[in-house]
Amino acid sequence: MKRRDYQQQSNFNYALLLPIFLMLLLSIWLQYWVGYYDDNNPLKQAGKQVIFVLVGTVCMFGVKYIRRDIIWKAVPWFYLFSLLLMGSLYFFYDVHMYDITGTKRWLDIFGIQFQPSELAKTAYILFISKELVKYNQKREGKTIKTDLKMIGWLAIVSAPLFFLMFVQKDFGTSLVFITVLGALIIASGINWRIVAVLFAILGVIGGSLIFLVFTESGQAILSSLHFKEYQLNRVRAWVDPFEYAGTIAYQQVQGLLAIGSGGMFGKGTTGVQVYVPVRESDMIFTFVGEAYGFIGATAVILLYFYLFFQIFFTGIKSNSTFNIYICVGIVFMLVFQTFENIGASIGLLPLTGIPLPFLSQGGTALVSTMLAFGLIFGMDTTKTEHG
Repeated sequence: MKRRDYQQQSNFNYALLLPIFLMLLLSIWLQYWVGYYDDNNPLKQAGKQVIFVLVGTVCMFGVKYIRRDIIWKAVPWFYLFSLLLMGSLYFFYDVHMYDITGTKRWLDIFGIQFQPSELAKTAYILFISKELVKYNQKREGKTIKTDLKMIGWLAIVSAPLFFLMFVQKDFGTSLVFITVLGALIIASGINWRIVAVLFAILGVIGGSLIFLVFTESGQAILSSLHFKEYQLNRVRAWVDPFEYAGTIAYQQVQGLLAIGSGGMFGKGTTGVQVYVPVRESDMIFTFVGEAYGFIGATAVILLYFYLFFQIFFTGIKSNSTFNIYICVGIVFMLVFQTFENIGASIGLLPLTGIPLPFLSQGGTALVSTMLAFGLIFGMDTTKTEHG
């Protein structure tokens, strides 16, 4: 074996590969049994997940071997491409999904449904990371004034993305982008006073939106802002699910009953009894809770935490600011989606339709996540990188 090949092999991040491998196996297993209980063809449903896993794995290793200088140069073009893909939904959306959801979020490419916003998550992380690295390189003596200018610039370059998310009425995914932006701003060392003000503003806006849901005048305001009735119902169902158990909160209540019935050790894979709508996607964690109980659910959560740790650790070992920012963005993207999905399943948070990373059904989300992991696997942790 050549010395160079040996170095590349020894540099492979097996500690990061382990949780990913276990998550992918678990996703196939869960999709099979969810398909079984929902009267779908379990082999077909698991088979689709296998295909998504294989495509995602190929994409992950493909990205791993792209040189870092090429990625650095391609970042703005990748971000622009993701915006154009999202903009194309206005003209070339999936009619079938539009009839079901009333939203234009999916493209139909030769019979394959594709959600551009999932790809945009990785593109956005790369773009904001690069802009912050450039800012840190140019501004040795940073001040509040220069930090404010940088925040303004980030707002300008993010505006097209958030506008497209607004047009697509995808409030849940918008929260993912906001979380990523906030995490990267904090990681970049922006003055804490600016960060505190921004978080206070977001807190006031979030609290005000929730308050408006429960007043007639507020509902009229939210309607004028293009919030749909089903979105308002999700907040009502979250605040008092059992009050609406037979209507708008049926999914949440069934999820709570499923998780509660699992007890400490669960009923086993063949003992699931509680029906939960959309269990294969938004509510996949309720199946884990019912089948494997508190112990199984906790094990899954701990596996996620181990994954997040390995991502952070990889970025730090690479000694590259750009890599660290990428890892921070990816971690907080996954943390928010995991926390929101599981939180909604146990009644802690309202439903937003955000899938659980790896485990929920959805080819675009899984493949896009694997693409992001390709960036992490491509980080050289054996020498100091620059930028």
